[in-house]
Amino acid sequence: MSKVGGALPSWYWPVGIPRRVPVVQQPLSKVLRQRLTAAAAKPAVVRDDLTLSGAELLEQVQGAAGGLQASACKGPFAVLDPDPLESLVLLLAGLFAGRQIFLPEGDDRAEQLASRIAEARIAATLTSGGPGQFAAAGLETIRRTELSGAYNGAAGPKRAVEPAVLLSSRGGVVSHSHFSLSAMAASMAAFIPELREMAFVWSEPALGSWEALTGILLALLHGMPIVFAGLDDSSEEWSRRLGRSFYLIMRRRRADAMLVRGRAASMVAGAKYVFVSTGCFDSRWRTRLENDCGRPIFTLWGLPELGPVVAPHPTWLPPHGHGFPLVNVSLVPLDPGSGRVSIVPWEMLEQAEMGVEALSAMLGYAEAERNVGIKSGTALRTRQIASMDHVGVVVLHHDESAGGDGAGG
Repeated sequence: MSKVGGALPSWYWPVGIPRRVPVVQQPLSKVLRQRLTAAAAKPAVVRDDLTLSGAELLEQVQGAAGGLQASACKGPFAVLDPDPLESLVLLLAGLFAGRQIFLPEGDDRAEQLASRIAEARIAATLTSGGPGQFAAAGLETIRRTELSGAYNGAAGPKRAVEPAVLLSSRGGVVSHSHFSLSAMAASMAAFIPELREMAFVWSEPALGSWEALTGILLALLHGMPIVFAGLDDSSEEWSRRLGRSFYLIMRRRRADAMLVRGRAASMVAGAKYVFVSTGCFDSRWRTRLENDCGRPIFTLWGLPELGPVVAPHPTWLPPHGHGFPLVNVSLVPLDPGSGRVSIVPWEMLEQAEMGVEALSAMLGYAEAERNVGIKSGTALRTRQIASMDHVGVVVLHHDESAGGDGAGG
């Protein structure tokens, strides 16, 4: 695991970017209500020809939140809707009502989704309409049109550390608090401050990922629009409608699909920043993708348990590595076998397991037994093998014995 020799690190860090920033200690319901009220006349969500202002989005969210508060179902709700805008309203309604919301991963197969719903002890499913997918399993289906009741802000969440959202991961169902969700957005916004002034484009129907939640909350917390659009939609049309630049986060499979067809999608070509959420890669893959897109590609790595962890900065995109630990993120080298913290620093190691200390870390897994052994000291174990060079560039490596990257291995 150790190198024969090493040098003192010079530790690159972007000029003017703090290593640590505070994260709001209030429930998202309170913060978002303030932000949407302040941006009442500005576009908050855009999909096709529909635009909701901050005031219109807040009205819809509070209406649904009142219905959730009045619901007799006592437990988490699963949002199962193919429309990302409907899913967003129901997600925010849950945050406002103080009810946990489970957001499935878009790739979840039917049997896997059923298992996750059972693991999360879902009380009912929420949708905008259509038959209940899990009615046969005894789960009640509540349609948004059936949600009624006056929203009571005083009955909403009281503390930022209260559970808010459940996500699927390889390790199990992950529980995040209002605070950890806020920390995801704060980490990205502090690392690349320009994102605070840009619209966020999400091109997939499912919102059950740390990538979607990071971009959505970053936009809402800074009064910027969320755009639900396909990657092949006209970037010129969206730029004209929004009157500002935009960025997007896409998953590795979408990037690989572009490589197969040999040309970049319109939204990718028109975005200010393009983040590709990916595990380990080689520089040839990145070069091919950048050649097809005619632009730099920002490789982003994170986990459902942690949100965004590593990314490059606009001032330096190292071609061979993912980038650098984000603001409020520290990487701790662990021995992959024992999980113990290494006494040898990163720059003296050939590679090690990444332990991550981050304000965005999950509360834990929904099933208590899954939480045994997930930490080494204060660092969350990721089972992801990585190295860090003398200037702080993080490179991810394959580790077949650990089953690839991802917490819970």
